Amino acid sequence: MHDSQLSAQQLEVLDALSRGANLTQAAAQASVHRNTIANWRTSSPQFQQALADLESDRALIFRERAQELADLAFDSLREVLKDPKSSPSVRLKAAIFIIQTAMPSSPAKPKKPLVFNNAPLPRQPEAPAEPPLAQECKTGNLHKNAQKPEPYRRSEPKIGRNEACPCGSGQKYKRCCLGKSQTAA
Repeated sequence: MHDSQLSAQQLEVLDALSRGANLTQAAAQASVHRNTIANWRTSSPQFQQALADLESDRALIFRERAQELADLAFDSLREVLKDPKSSPSVRLKAAIFIIQTAMPSSPAKPKKPLVFNNAPLPRQPEAPAEPPLAQECKTGNLHKNAQKPEPYRRSEPKIGRNEACPCGSGQKYKRCCLGKSQTAA
């Protein structure tokens, strides 16, 4: 970081941020507007680099703190799992967290075949062929040969809500028989 290329206000903002202040608080301490800091973040490569270094240092500090507390956290999880008074959902969440933490996110696939005593490992038997229906589903041919359903056709014309009721009462359909036909159906 090139401190000589940063202004006194920029250094003051960086100092406040390193002590845990947010951008608004750092701007107030340096007597600048927070938009000025936002402008520095986009237009000043030196400020960008200093801020990136600061964030990297803070991330390392937080990681070290988390590693110091990891043993205590796992001890707490162990107590929760062993305690019969803990609710099953809490114990399940603790167990899932431990399993997800212990398991790698995706198994690493070897790029080269594994070799044991200078001889390649035997090949795995091939998977059985998929049934034809599954193959058609994957290729999209399943629905090409299927018949298309016929569209719905009304036996009688649709009655609009504001039309005269077909019962002959002289009222609008919505005020007369609309609710009756729905409840009867």
